[in-house]
Amino acid sequence: MGRKMLTKRVITNKPGTLSDRLRTKVKVHFDLVETQDIVDGVPDLEFSYGTLRFGPKATPEVKSLALSRTPVVLAGGGIQTTILLSGPHAFTVMGVVKEIRIYKANAAA
Repeated sequence: MGRKMLTKRVITNKPGTLSDRLRTKVKVHFDLVETQDIVDGVPDLEFSYGTLRFGPKATPEVKSLALSRTPVVLAGGGIQTTILLSGPHAFTVMGVVKEIRIYKANAAA
């Protein structure tokens, strides 16, 4: 059985927002790596993970989110996904990484 891991996408140092259901919103910068196992040439399991960076004012909120062990939404850098914080600076993706586009209205219109 031939097995290898393919890196599908790497996002580095993008601004984003962490949010939960209770109105907590924290500005962060994040890195994200999306991978997929290939078994005998057939796509198999996908796994995504990343790291967070944030200022000292956000530290208590992020630590609280990490300790709660509840999924939060990460949005920014053209993506949105549900993550689980495995510490204040590391996360694992729990859902699909959706690409999002923000269209700005034409200012001349």
